[in-house]
Amino acid sequence: MTKKAKTDSETLEPVHLAPETVPPPIAELAKVNKSEEIRLEARRILDAGGSPRPRDIIEILKSRGIEVVSPQVSQILGTLGVERRPRKKKRDAAPPRLPRATTAPTPPSDEAFTLTDLIAAKKFVEMIGSPRRAMSLLDALDKLS
Repeated sequence: MTKKAKTDSETLEPVHLAPETVPPPIAELAKVNKSEEIRLEARRILDAGGSPRPRDIIEILKSRGIEVVSPQVSQILGTLGVERRPRKKKRDAAPPRLPRATTAPTPPSDEAFTLTDLIAAKKFVEMIGSPRRAMSLLDALDKLS
């Protein structure tokens, strides 16, 4: 009979791990279903008449040693049919601007002047130099027409 050669795996000695690095027994590794925990907490909050919010559920589960993230909680709440809360409006925001009302210009009358008429007259007087000179020019124009 021939002797069988030892392979590398047979020649290696078993590694002894320190007690803190030894994995726990299988019974202690009962995995937590995070999704189910999120659903349970959401249902508890809904049954109590509240509105389940991701940050509240994250806080509750964190106190029990279960780490979850906000997008995960939001997605699961969406599958449960929980609607998102609308965002609050900023207080410092300016009110929406209304479009300016455009009015048709009123035909000029002899007695009433519009603001536009007064501004135009002021510019005319400034261009001519004095109100007296402007009046004499307007009188001369009136005589021509």
